[in-house]
Amino acid sequence: MPSLLLVLNRIRGVQVLGALLWLLAASLFYPAGRVAAQSEAYAFETRYATIRYSDEADLLDFGKKTGGASVSLVRDRGKALSLIKENTDRIVFRVKALLDMHPELHFNISVHKSPDEVSGIYKDLGMTGAPPIAFYAHKSHTIFLSPDRLSDGIFAHEVAHAVINCYFAPPPPPQVQEILAQYVDKHLWGD
Repeated sequence: MPSLLLVLNRIRGVQVLGALLWLLAASLFYPAGRVAAQSEAYAFETRYATIRYSDEADLLDFGKKTGGASVSLVRDRGKALSLIKENTDRIVFRVKALLDMHPELHFNISVHKSPDEVSGIYKDLGMTGAPPIAFYAHKSHTIFLSPDRLSDGIFAHEVAHAVINCYFAPPPPPQVQEILAQYVDKHLWGD
């Protein structure tokens, strides 16, 4: 019987060692520098999304760019947050209506201080080509963006990617998604 306990202790030791090695490898090789440092300090929930940000000013800028002047004119913090929530969900609802795709979905929006942060995350995630103003990462169900050059059309374009990826299993090829997302961007508030 003592030999069985010895074997079990060795197995447990190997498992602990394996877990430690995995954590070490993940911290060294996973491009988490920027991704882990992403806007994780605060989270704001809407019906369709969790908006993550590190500074409330960035969240308010996101709201101004995607909700028009209404967020800019409001002095009351609670009312401004309520408008951001309503405007975000209104755009998601509009995108779903334009695409005639109505999946149950919940995705993340990661708001960053600058376009350079978004570009760095884009590259760290192994994506190729010129980094866009904003992008949707299917694996994490996250839209990465910076309010700096954002518009409601750009945001709707990325929401279209989220809706398309949720609606289809497996998702259609990127070229097909791009055509649909551009359609949404062009027709967001009418022809």
